[in-house]
Amino acid sequence: MTETTEIADTQGAEKKDFSETAVQTLTKMLDMLDVQSQVTLSDVEGENKLLVASEDAGRLIGKHGQTLECLELILNRIISNMEEKGRVPWFTIDVDGYCVEAPVKEVERHGRLPREEITRLEALAKDIAKEVKKLGKARVIGPYSPAERRIIHVTLENDPEVETISDEVADQNRGKKITVKLKD
Repeated sequence: MTETTEIADTQGAEKKDFSETAVQTLTKMLDMLDVQSQVTLSDVEGENKLLVASEDAGRLIGKHGQTLECLELILNRIISNMEEKGRVPWFTIDVDGYCVEAPVKEVERHGRLPREEITRLEALAKDIAKEVKKLGKARVIGPYSPAERRIIHVTLENDPEVETISDEVADQNRGKKITVKLKD
């Protein structure tokens, strides 16, 4: 159904592996959606863009690009989950010339929160981490939405002394509490 064309990457084997994985994964996703298309990797240096040519472009893009944005998020989550450690590049999907801009920074991927709210949550996370280190006791904060929790987890993920754990069960508004504690 879907044709795959891969372009050689001269920037190293690690990026090439992610690019090939991205092309193959998107191809499988489009096959599952029963969309006839051709997926190619952009040959512009420093750009992680997958070009999709399809008769069903409107179906893939959706109203105001919402379907394409969701497809791109799912693709990048799948690729990210394949890698155990470290960050993988963000892949933008371009459907017949239409694409959603790639996130500028990791933290800007969080839902539709205003920059001020993101900054506030990052500061809160750092303050709670300092308190946990100073007192040696775990601290429970929240409940927070999925986007808010992600900001807190990402902010503290590289702190060698503390870890964050979300509750397993969410409340009626999808909010969960986060426990910030010293690493064992």
